[in-house]
Amino acid sequence: MNLMALNPVVGAALIMRKQVAKRVAATERFQEQVALLAGQIKRTPAEVMTEAMVGLEEIVTVQSPAFAAAFDYGLGPLHTRAWTVDADETALAQLKRLNEHSALVYLPTHRSYADAFILSRLLRDHGMKRNHILGGNNLGFWPLGTIIRRSGGILIRRSFQKDEVYKLVVREYLAWLASQKLNLEWYMEGGRSRTGKLRPPKYGLLSYLVSAIQSGGADDMMLVPVSTTYDQMHEVGVMAAEEAGAPKAKENLVWLAGYARTQQKRIGTAYVRFGEPLSLREALERADHEGGGKWTVAKIAFEVFQRINECTPVTAPALVTFALLGVHERALTRTEVFEQVQPLLDYADARKLPGSGLAALREPEGVEETLHALVRAGVVSGYEGGTATVYKIEPGQHSVAAFYRNSAIHWFVNRAILELALLDATRDEITGPLERAWAAAFALRDLLKFEFFFNDKATFRDEQKAESRLIDPKFRQRAAGAKDRREILLNVPVLIAHRVLAPFLEAYFIVADRLAAQPVDAKIDKKALTEECVRVGRQYVLQQRLSNPECVSREVFSNALLLAANRDLLTPGAADLAQRRQAFADELAAAVKGIADIEELDRMRRGAKAAR
Repeated sequence: MNLMALNPVVGAALIMRKQVAKRVAATERFQEQVALLAGQIKRTPAEVMTEAMVGLEEIVTVQSPAFAAAFDYGLGPLHTRAWTVDADETALAQLKRLNEHSALVYLPTHRSYADAFILSRLLRDHGMKRNHILGGNNLGFWPLGTIIRRSGGILIRRSFQKDEVYKLVVREYLAWLASQKLNLEWYMEGGRSRTGKLRPPKYGLLSYLVSAIQSGGADDMMLVPVSTTYDQMHEVGVMAAEEAGAPKAKENLVWLAGYARTQQKRIGTAYVRFGEPLSLREALERADHEGGGKWTVAKIAFEVFQRINECTPVTAPALVTFALLGVHERALTRTEVFEQVQPLLDYADARKLPGSGLAALREPEGVEETLHALVRAGVVSGYEGGTATVYKIEPGQHSVAAFYRNSAIHWFVNRAILELALLDATRDEITGPLERAWAAAFALRDLLKFEFFFNDKATFRDEQKAESRLIDPKFRQRAAGAKDRREILLNVPVLIAHRVLAPFLEAYFIVADRLAAQPVDAKIDKKALTEECVRVGRQYVLQQRLSNPECVSREVFSNALLLAANRDLLTPGAADLAQRRQAFADELAAAVKGIADIEELDRMRRGAKAAR
């Protein structure tokens, strides 16, 4: 077939991709790695090289100006026109200077299909280098895949854990790109977040870059944490439905057309923030100094995600949904929402949290504007038939509202843990040190370690002490006994544990409850157990045994199963397995009960305040 005659632009780009594949395969390093793998898997180097070439030709990319224009000016607006972009201009200027002598690896959050197009536009508009973006080959359908592969995108198979040759191809192609000091971009979460907060990182691609540096295939790369947060997203409703059990739509041309139609309506702002860049070589040297080991890559990924969280702003929709979700099915007036938001703003100010658009919430009109935006999106309903307009989460939209709340929820987790720990310490009538409270705080940290990104234990303890001083500057003196600790909780401006942790602890309880019901001599089918948790979770919410509909979440169930595996509760056969699984369920039931107690205490606090 004469490719140039068929389509000169496509043909030239395809020939260029094949030339790149041959160039990579011809390097001494690639051939050495092929020979090494051939010996390990008992095949000839020629056989491995033939298979590797197929993989290389599948994933290599070029940056054709014509296809880059199609990506930027054709596909880009289809995905991004729903938002005005608010970016950290100072950080972009610093990254541009850094990129003059260092290759950059952008590691953004993944919330929307628009993420890559928004970042690409920002880099282009600031005269910065184009990234080589890694994504899944589920986006390889025509014409999207054609444009992506020829504008710098690298589409790889969604799963290839058992394919040693393909793993070699991906690893060595990334090493080659790194050696050429070309910029990379991928989503370490492995897919779009269904809850609105960071998912646990996937380490595979990062481990390939680590291997490239350790083996001399590349000098260094700067890891750039990127946070993209949205006021609202058109696609979040579909993702929430998938979390609750709906099948995922297959990406194809019809899907792309439908997605583009939904993006026509403007729905707010996308906030792009950049965390402090991290030298991968320096991170590896530090890890070696500290002992290194098999957790080196995980620790680096963890640090990147912490830096992402540290630059993620608190937004107005996050705080308004925070307030509405905290009262379940009860409707609130504008004034009531305003009053619930003010102490959250005070807390954000006291912590000096990054925020965007929060000043407007200091006025009732600003709260009303955010409420109306959520009403227009169908997330919140407003009833105007009485003496005052009242607002509540629209039935079936709790997971959507939670998505917006969860974009900022990491900022409130330590405070929520302190409240629960302090409540636990009110049950101890012994006057004296707060050791029971600290023990309860560390137990909650361990329970949620696969859900949130906590600092090391010493730092966490310091953070808890800092939170206690925000509650009361003389906390240690005034928290001497159980009654004193309860009085402190009754007098804080706002209690938030039930607003922050309830859906996660309820989801974990569902998993622990169903795990305890499994035969101890049977292998756990995680997929089947997850689907059972979806069904039973819906039942428990309908029965009001659990209070938060958004607790029915496959993503959170998956994290709970990680915790169960970490506690060796999934492997069948142990003599005490039934008892340990039941103890796990009891622990979660107690945590859910603690959340309910905090919520009741909050009602008492608000009632006492209203009576004064």
